[in-house]
Amino acid sequence: MATLLGRTRTLVLATIAKHQGCSTKELAARAGIAPPSASEHATILREAGLIHSLRQRNAVLHSLTSLGLALLNSPEGGRAPQG
Repeated sequence: MATLLGRTRTLVLATIAKHQGCSTKELAARAGIAPPSASEHATILREAGLIHSLRQRNAVLHSLTSLGLALLNSPEGGRAPQG
């Protein structure tokens, strides 16, 4: 999957899978990247239909879509992190 999405974007997708409903700021901290980078990766993943994002006051919360989960759970994608 990293070949398709890139290492950082794959990390962002897996982080969202593990922490459903995380904000962009939380996503950045958990993935170890800058908030603007997390926002950019989330935008691309959202446009690909792998995540959905919901604005709640001053935060944007990110969750996996069924397509994103299927990609993570595919033999090529590995398994979505549990927990």
